[in-house]
Amino acid sequence: MQLASVMLARYFGLVQLGELNLNGRLYYPELVAALVERYGFIKYPTDFTTVDESKGVEFTGGRSGNHVIDKLVLLDIGIYLDTSVNTTLSQELWLELAEWAVQALGATFNPSMVKRHVYVSQVTFNSDLPILAVNPILAKIGAVVTQEVENNYKRCLEYEPTGVVIGFDAESTKLGTAPFTVQRREGVPFSENKYFSSAPLKTDLHMELLRMWEEAMSD
Repeated sequence: MQLASVMLARYFGLVQLGELNLNGRLYYPELVAALVERYGFIKYPTDFTTVDESKGVEFTGGRSGNHVIDKLVLLDIGIYLDTSVNTTLSQELWLELAEWAVQALGATFNPSMVKRHVYVSQVTFNSDLPILAVNPILAKIGAVVTQEVENNYKRCLEYEPTGVVIGFDAESTKLGTAPFTVQRREGVPFSENKYFSSAPLKTDLHMELLRMWEEAMSD
């Protein structure tokens, strides 16, 4: 397996925004201006009458040192930060931002306030193994569908498994996390053996599980 790209590495620290402003010193126009000055965001709120933390206050296209911050979003239930490197970096930049806000803006924060953590890792990769052929019956069903479509449509379209999803019962919670998925990369011919995977995991663990999957399919 060869990693092609990290499309998303998100760290989401769940903490009520009100808890970060116990001193009452955070003022949105000043907060936004300070974030833009420090991180150089190219897109950020400019009309503070429409700020709605329940929908998210979004900043995009920033930089911290040598690292690009793709997106920063402030929500009433927490803050998430996206990079295209790995979730470890995203979490480090998140904590760096929170500690800076304490020193520069008078925010109230310590890491123990974050009781729950959410990660989203999305990658593309190449594999020469039939990693979606998880059961022989799927190939048999695909062959039947291929033949039936050819009989009816008069064109041979090879049907085969294109994705696997491992998820949770969405009815069990209002605030869940992402499913674990592996699927063919959209817009890429099957012959290129390129896949997309998403997981509610740290990027390193995500990649480890994908390698375990590929190894199991090689047996």
